[in-house]
Amino acid sequence: MKFLSMGEKVQKLRDQLNLKQEDLVSENVTRGLISMIETGRREITYKTAIKLADKFNGKAEELNIILNIDEAYLMRSPSEDAEIYCLNKLKNDDITQSSIKEIFKLIEQYDLLFVQAKTYFKIGQINEEMKNFDEACINYDKAIKLYKIMDRCEELGQVYLRMGISKGKDLKHDTAIVYFNLSQYYGFVYDDKKIQQLSLYDLSNAYFYSNKIDMALETVEKYLAISDETDPFYNFGFNIKASCYELNGDYDKAIDTYNDLLTKISDNESPILGYVYNNLGLNYSHKNDFKESLKYFEMAEKFRSELDKVNLGVTLIEKSIVYINQNLYTEAIKTIDKGLNYVIEYNNIEYLIKGYYTLENIYDKLNNLVDLENIYMKLAELLKTNNDKNNLKSLYCRIASMYLNQNKIDLCKKYLSLSNGLN
Repeated sequence: MKFLSMGEKVQKLRDQLNLKQEDLVSENVTRGLISMIETGRREITYKTAIKLADKFNGKAEELNIILNIDEAYLMRSPSEDAEIYCLNKLKNDDITQSSIKEIFKLIEQYDLLFVQAKTYFKIGQINEEMKNFDEACINYDKAIKLYKIMDRCEELGQVYLRMGISKGKDLKHDTAIVYFNLSQYYGFVYDDKKIQQLSLYDLSNAYFYSNKIDMALETVEKYLAISDETDPFYNFGFNIKASCYELNGDYDKAIDTYNDLLTKISDNESPILGYVYNNLGLNYSHKNDFKESLKYFEMAEKFRSELDKVNLGVTLIEKSIVYINQNLYTEAIKTIDKGLNYVIEYNNIEYLIKGYYTLENIYDKLNNLVDLENIYMKLAELLKTNNDKNNLKSLYCRIASMYLNQNKIDLCKKYLSLSNGLN
């Protein structure tokens, strides 16, 4: 891709429109000036650019040609045009590897640091979508370093936000908290309300998943204080608030919050409805009101099977609690197995782990050693893949205990050794 100098643009447009240099002459714009511009001996001033653009657009109109060039185009340098070209390419959600290679060539050719930072950010987003979270954060970090070199720190809030989201998706919530706090800081320093809202919302979620419930409540209240119904996560903020009440054991307060939220939702296809129905089911289950609990879980299941299949597995796995609390283990296992199919399909690692843990609990209660051993092996492999050493260590101890109770001493020693090896 070749980008033209100011003079090359003028000469190319003149040739395209079959104009002579004399045709561009106007007050304070002489033929000699046009010649010097075209040969690169003079740059175009703002006033001259306006007059030339008028001449070119006027001639194009006579010829029924759509041109629409302006003074900004005529005054831009090749590097500025290259930057605009690259930034427009990066806006494409379906950008290809060949386009990214082309952009890097232009970055090197024209020394486009800002474009380079934007490109690393884009690659990070692509990595994130492909669930390559470590690679995503490596590229986000490259973008951060470049923004700092350029003193473009107003861009950092967005990058730290994505780093936090990547870590959260990778279930590294404590690390996510660090990045969301940094995003929040830059959002407030540069008065970026959108970043302020998003960072506070995501930070409250991260605190919630880290079981720092008081911090989650405090943070979600800050988010709600600077947001309103026009913010896409506003209703989800109330969902976090209610979930905090649930974890604190205040089920009635959680139910009241969810019911209030239902009155605020006017869109019958809003994804928040799946969360509200699901979580009402959970809270009624905690209160041992199984009839009401099952009603809301079935509402959530129906809604998500039609409009939100990505989260259908979550509802099915959590629905099993209604059956477990009534010792209806066969129904619970069937519901979990069905849910596992969906969380595997949509790569929801968090609920895949939760589903396996729930099955472990059931098989242990039933003394079903064959299925218990099978689920232990699946869970161990999953925890190893996710490098979750703390939970893996605990799991190995439980596996060792299972084998000890079966008098399988060699296997018991093996898993105790694996557990000790994680110290």
